[in-house]
Amino acid sequence: MKLATLQAQLPDFEIRLLTLADQEDLLRLEQSNPQYHQYFSPEPLTMTEVQHDLTAHPDELAAAQKQVFGFYLAHRLVAVVDLLNQYPQEQFLFIGLLMVNRAYQRKSVGRVIVTGLMQATLASNIKVIQLTRVTADEGVARFWEGLGFEDGNQLFLPLRAGGRLPVTTMSRLLQ
Repeated sequence: MKLATLQAQLPDFEIRLLTLADQEDLLRLEQSNPQYHQYFSPEPLTMTEVQHDLTAHPDELAAAQKQVFGFYLAHRLVAVVDLLNQYPQEQFLFIGLLMVNRAYQRKSVGRVIVTGLMQATLASNIKVIQLTRVTADEGVARFWEGLGFEDGNQLFLPLRAGGRLPVTTMSRLLQ
């Protein structure tokens, strides 16, 4: 996804590719959503985990296929979208994470970002957007369903602390 293509669809935001230099902003954003982190670990969120969030990608992908976009309003990071380009197939875009700062939730910020992302994706000749969501999070399921995404398979992610987290794939064919 080209930054300019995404920015053209969402002109009200200042959009930047996040790097390790932005990890403090990302930490604050993630800390505003403690429930999300608790799905993966009972321990407090650390800077090491934030660094991992900025750089981790599936082994079969090149690092350049991962992009983490930060969405700013009034110079404040209000949302982040983690994307994997051409994953799991060539004409797919995989959303690894969409997170909106708690203070901006339920104010259409997430919906506006995803709608703009879908328009930018179409302009980039991508045919399908896919993601996984925590199966137990019904609010997230309703959010994505409201944007036309449909449930797929249920998978189980291994957790570092042991156990497995049930997640559900969701996808949307773009037209």
